[in-house]
Amino acid sequence: MRTTIARVRAVTRPMVSHPGCCAASPHTRIYAARLMSQVLSLATAALYGVADFAGGLASRRVAVWGVVAWSALIGAALLAITVLFIDAPDVRAGDIALGAVAGIVGLLGIAALYAALARGSMSIVSPVTGALAAIIPVLAGLALGEVLSGRQWAGVVCAIAAVILVAWDRSASHAPASVIGLSVMAAVWFGAFFILLDQTSSDSGIWPLVAARSMSVPLAFAIAFVRGESSRPDRSVMPIVAFAGIADMAANITILLALQAGPLGVSAVTASLYPAFTVLAAIVFLREHPNRLQWLGISLALVAVGLLAV
Repeated sequence: MRTTIARVRAVTRPMVSHPGCCAASPHTRIYAARLMSQVLSLATAALYGVADFAGGLASRRVAVWGVVAWSALIGAALLAITVLFIDAPDVRAGDIALGAVAGIVGLLGIAALYAALARGSMSIVSPVTGALAAIIPVLAGLALGEVLSGRQWAGVVCAIAAVILVAWDRSASHAPASVIGLSVMAAVWFGAFFILLDQTSSDSGIWPLVAARSMSVPLAFAIAFVRGESSRPDRSVMPIVAFAGIADMAANITILLALQAGPLGVSAVTASLYPAFTVLAAIVFLREHPNRLQWLGISLALVAVGLLAV
């Protein structure tokens, strides 16, 4: 069974022409790969958005590290199934090492984010984490030699503006320093997570995520045990924790495939549109009503997706 990453490689590798057959041009193959990357990045934003919504809700009812540990374990089950269906012709030690480090970094980011969501308002946490998590990989991509077109730069600007506007609540005039600090910390860890995954080879499939989760699950439970937060959440909260874990792992899979297929900066910025989906989840499940700035942000997010889909 051929999977998404196999199809991405099929459009990015040189094609051999056969008599009577027309090979796609290099420009067409590059465009197809980037389009696939953009679709996967947008799926990542949606999945991260609903995962953070669920994780934030759960963290307000039970201990943060309990949510982190159990959601990570449940997400590992999805990964164990998915890895069987994704082609990985050349898994190298370097890819596994990068994945392992990414697992630790991602765990710290999730813990900081859930702690911030449990203590502060989404309108403060989301713009800080979303905007910074988008900017850091863009700067890293430029440092690594990536070149963005004028259209893509416009998309980056629109995306960052969308992240800020879509989660902005004028009624939240200030936030505790600890919440701001946790939000910045989460953004830095998430930015580093994107960068590390981007350095893995497409031939490794999603095995870097297997290495990541192999590191993060034991570490999360060890920290939760030391803090006295390792007990299983009760039945009323466990479905929310499970949903957060599954959605977060699905997002990790799609962002890895997106980064392997397209530019770091574009993929990371698109994935960082997740606050728009968190707001939409709040509209659907909590009956919240966006203000004008949030609607403007959602509109800008759609514009950004169009500009970045080069």
